[in-house]
Amino acid sequence: MLDGSSRTYLIKSSAIRRMLELSTGMENVVHLEQGEPDFTTPSHILDAAVEAMKKGFTHYTEVNGTLELRQVMAEKLEKENGIDADPRTEITVTCGSQEAMFIAALGFLNQGDEALILDPYYPAYFEDILLAEAVPITVSLDEEENYRVNMEALDGKITKKTKMIWMCNPSNPTGHVFSKEDLEIIAEVAKRHNLIVFMDEIYEKLVYDNSTHVSIGSLPGMESRTITVNGFSKAYAMTGWRIGYVVAEKKLSATLRKLHYYATLCPNAISQKAALAALTSPQNCVQEMVKEYDRRRKLMINGLDRIESLSYTMPKGAFYVFPNFSSFEESDEAMALYLLKKAGVVTVPGSGFGKAGEGHLRISYSVSYEQVKEGMKRLKECLESRM
Repeated sequence: MLDGSSRTYLIKSSAIRRMLELSTGMENVVHLEQGEPDFTTPSHILDAAVEAMKKGFTHYTEVNGTLELRQVMAEKLEKENGIDADPRTEITVTCGSQEAMFIAALGFLNQGDEALILDPYYPAYFEDILLAEAVPITVSLDEEENYRVNMEALDGKITKKTKMIWMCNPSNPTGHVFSKEDLEIIAEVAKRHNLIVFMDEIYEKLVYDNSTHVSIGSLPGMESRTITVNGFSKAYAMTGWRIGYVVAEKKLSATLRKLHYYATLCPNAISQKAALAALTSPQNCVQEMVKEYDRRRKLMINGLDRIESLSYTMPKGAFYVFPNFSSFEESDEAMALYLLKKAGVVTVPGSGFGKAGEGHLRISYSVSYEQVKEGMKRLKECLESRM
């Protein structure tokens, strides 16, 4: 028999990719499904990569990333996140944040272990936990309570098998920015039950309305039990460079590094030089992109406000809105397909982000202002025709 391994049957395809594939070949389509910046990587980052190539920086690097880059990452973490990390033993440069998720699941979960995931969630968390042959346990966040963390809900899902808590801040798919108070609740639960917290901070720089991003790894007692993941894809428009990093206490990092070596050998050499330029250069490019994202966010929100019977929670981070379409269609899958076929607008069914996402659609404003405007116009016209 030439079948795949049993673990591959545990996981399902991404709802994001499924909608993208369904739209392939269609003409005059507005893509609001992908979480990818439409900006080109800033020119000074491109220049650094070209210079590195010309100088022959095209060979293997240190397994865990160049020390030069890890030292700059350590400075960034201390200054911006309040995290004190030893660049030699506690920071590992990865092939994007996606690798970091995978090795974290494999590194700390055994067969039958349980990991809590705040729901709605980024789908890879759920699937990576399954690939580790562990059990993902979702903890639903209440939209009507603005996705605030509830200690009783967390405690109620914990058993003797619970090993980890997984979350993203700011949130993909909701755009919610967790407050310090939310994080303190998670920290208290993690310390009381001796759990590891996996924190994805890939959207940390994309915040609006004077919101503040707080790293849970900076809270008292959390430095030894937090795995912080970040990267360059979203803030610096570097999705195709596949470069990220994972930060954890020395003992946790030693486990991650074992898997990192066999998964990738070392991160991309040229991308590391590009990442170095991103961190050491003025951050005007990030500020300009965030300003434009905010302009698109306001346009999308204004469009949603004009659609009757539609509700949403105001997003304060990332580049997504997660409106509730349940008053139009019982199934979010059916709603997404309807909008694709009738309006030519690609969205993502909320159920692809967990049970708490049912009835919702994730729509992204990472595309151009003109595309957001056209997409919202089509959504409004399409939905009004159903009333």
